Amino acid sequence: MADFEKVVSREGTYAEKYELRKVLFGTDAVLPMWVADMDLPTPDFIIEALKQRLEHPLLGYTMMPDSLYQAIIDWQAQHDYRVDKSQVVFTHNVANGFFMAVSALTLPGEAVLVQPPVYPPFLHAPELNNRVLVEAPLVLDGQTYRIDFEGFERAVAENDVKLFLFCNPQNPSGRVWLREELERLADICLKHGVTIVSDEIHSDLIYPGYRHIPMASLSTEVANITVTLSSPGKTFNLGGLQIGYALIANPKLKADYLRVSRSQSIHDLNLFAMIAMQSAYSRQGMDYKRELLTHLLGNIERAEQFFERHYPMVKVMRPQASFLIWIDFSALFDDQSELKSWLVEQAKLGLNDGLSFGEAGNGFMRMNVAVSKATLEQALTQLLAAKSSI
Repeated sequence: MADFEKVVSREGTYAEKYELRKVLFGTDAVLPMWVADMDLPTPDFIIEALKQRLEHPLLGYTMMPDSLYQAIIDWQAQHDYRVDKSQVVFTHNVANGFFMAVSALTLPGEAVLVQPPVYPPFLHAPELNNRVLVEAPLVLDGQTYRIDFEGFERAVAENDVKLFLFCNPQNPSGRVWLREELERLADICLKHGVTIVSDEIHSDLIYPGYRHIPMASLSTEVANITVTLSSPGKTFNLGGLQIGYALIANPKLKADYLRVSRSQSIHDLNLFAMIAMQSAYSRQGMDYKRELLTHLLGNIERAEQFFERHYPMVKVMRPQASFLIWIDFSALFDDQSELKSWLVEQAKLGLNDGLSFGEAGNGFMRMNVAVSKATLEQALTQLLAAKSSI
């Protein structure tokens, strides 16, 4: 049984979430709830597997065993996604994976499409690779986002888009896409010759009532235009191990992708990433995931209840996946800088600025609730104390 109530100090561990408080928020006196890793202990069975390997006195070069490939194949099967060893390409993380995809699957000056509000590196990857960023924003419809398919196809056609960076499930909103939505996007991409890069790192963190459908699982035709990126990093809190992989069914796409990854000497996982992934992608990992989702859902519901009672004008977008809450403060603050200052100076919280996800994020903040109940209560207490300052 995992202990999700254990509060573990990360001070002095070079944890990005804590070490960068002064740089990002101007003070260390904030509770950081921004970077998308968990302030929950990495599962004991993974730690034990790493310790066991450390009992051996040599940490030399390693190869990727067949058991690692099989673990990936078996894990993806839970989503009815059938892959084989030949499709697996290892990356250092998912962001590294789609940066390489932009370089490998487009030429300088070609257009890459994203759907803001979206994970900030999506917005930077095209331009940092000398490509053209094209936006087809999601539409805020009440308390959820939907896709403007006509606008999406128009953006593809008018800009001769070659690559679509897709967030599945969506980050920051936690939206889980329906099969008919995926099929419609795929049809547009097939029609216009667009390659899809599907970031599916949050695909294991799906709440009851929803189901993750890998884009590449729709059909052979869709699989042939899709690069799927995934990692156990979010679900098992392994971000510091730089751990990820791509699944590429089309031999031509795979060859193009390998050309870039190998040019940067990215071949395999490091030793501890390999061990951690095999341990995570196991029966123990499946049991842990179920327990984790119960804890996270409890935190989400507690946060929703808090805002509904104490800040009824603030809209909390309930995530269908992930441990991230997308919160709309626009009814309370007209100016994003005022919102940020209030959160830091009055609520003493460090959250992700909604504008970093694109202009569609104006008025929003992203809050990470992958914490103990005690830590969440601390954050809500600070928010309540800040209410009188508005």
